[in-house]
Amino acid sequence: MKGQIGFLIDINRCIACHSCRVACQMYNETGPDVNWRHVTIHQKGTFPDVVQHSLSLACNHCIEPACMKVCPVNAIRKRKTDGIVYIDKNKCNGCERCVSACPYGAPRKNQANNKVSKCHFCLPRQERGQIPVCVETCLGGALQFGSLEKMTKMAGSRGLVRQVDGFFDPDYTNPSTRFIKPDIE
Repeated sequence: MKGQIGFLIDINRCIACHSCRVACQMYNETGPDVNWRHVTIHQKGTFPDVVQHSLSLACNHCIEPACMKVCPVNAIRKRKTDGIVYIDKNKCNGCERCVSACPYGAPRKNQANNKVSKCHFCLPRQERGQIPVCVETCLGGALQFGSLEKMTKMAGSRGLVRQVDGFFDPDYTNPSTRFIKPDIE
């Protein structure tokens, strides 16, 4: 999709500080039990040759969103202009089919209002010319965003990959998240 935007993640720079997650919760007023962005730690190898990296993920605004395909009330939409996948909270019936369908765990059920919600790429901020709050607050500079076409340029000589340890097979939904090639694999 031309114009599709996505997150660019440099796992070499993520320090697992959770500032992205906390900023997202505060800006979107999701409450303490609903995390649209989550940070995980991944390790592989055996002592003394252990490699560890942190991974900050939210909705990947997939080219082929599994969540959208299973929504029985068409509450999940994908914008044609930039590929942002969003949930119309007025249409959501709280059935959680999208929660089960998403291999990345992006849609989250809010028990307080019995609705499902997820990252909307800080659409209100972007409409005001601002960047997503998670990108703005990333202390390590690990999060960036932009069009898929521009990501290669943003990654520079380090190059891009579609998958890293801890990220579900991208062939399933064709997520628009990309990663700067890790220093150590």
